[in-house]
Amino acid sequence: MAGSLQQGRSVGRAGTVLLTCGLAAAMLTTGSAAARPSASVAGLLSNSDSSPPTQAPPSGDVVLAASTRKRTLPEVIGARPRVRQMITVSSRSFGSTTGSLKAWRRAPRGEWVLARGPVQVVLGYNGWVKAMQRLQGTGTTPAGRFRLPYAFGNSPDPGARLGYRHVDAGDWWPYEPRDPATYNVFQQRKAAQTRWRGDYAEHLTSYGSQYAYALVVDFNLPSGVHYSQQRHQRVATKRADTARGGGIFLHVRGDGLTAGCVATNRRDMRWLVRWVRPGARPRLVMGPHDYIVTL
Repeated sequence: MAGSLQQGRSVGRAGTVLLTCGLAAAMLTTGSAAARPSASVAGLLSNSDSSPPTQAPPSGDVVLAASTRKRTLPEVIGARPRVRQMITVSSRSFGSTTGSLKAWRRAPRGEWVLARGPVQVVLGYNGWVKAMQRLQGTGTTPAGRFRLPYAFGNSPDPGARLGYRHVDAGDWWPYEPRDPATYNVFQQRKAAQTRWRGDYAEHLTSYGSQYAYALVVDFNLPSGVHYSQQRHQRVATKRADTARGGGIFLHVRGDGLTAGCVATNRRDMRWLVRWVRPGARPRLVMGPHDYIVTL
């Protein structure tokens, strides 16, 4: 991703960029590609404390008595009542390159309970930056609140309730600033006349296990996406900002840091793809702890 996949590819411990979530064009020496969503996915792309429970919580959930715990992170952050799922990724500072991921669900009485975590994650090789300040090619992970519109992966659908695209050889994710209409738009094919530079487009199948399972983060995504008979590509009516990068994902961890994405182990990534459900209005809130509690 041009600022997300760019932001998301893995970077080796010595600073060498490795395959993973989208590298910044300025940082890459080899091309990448992008994945596209299925019909259902394409549609998505276009357009307080409580008393302790009397029974054991559902498997995997942790509920703490109000008298013995501090407020949970989702309670501090806050969310509209219709938001029933939240994934938090937090760390100590904007310079952090690792963090802690937790998955939370809102119980029937309104309290937030821990469904999974903490899980260790790696971030962009230059740490965090506030989402609105992010620039393509900087190796930073955008901090803020985001929707999770759909999922994709090189592995078969694990039972996702979001729209899921099982990536094939035709799938690309471009973030080519010279082509604003296709910038940060999942593509099911690359037309013969399309000219995306190698460092500005990801051929999703080439990322192997790192894209075994991935959740798309609604960072700098365009709207009004439709198929152009003239271009033979999917294009956006309301285009993304070509200065900010694209292709920010939650995906499987590689050997090092990323170019802007958030990456974790395969087992927990597969669980997240299966757990997130559109009816729960899932939200991803990520960044330094002291910043996200102010959002």
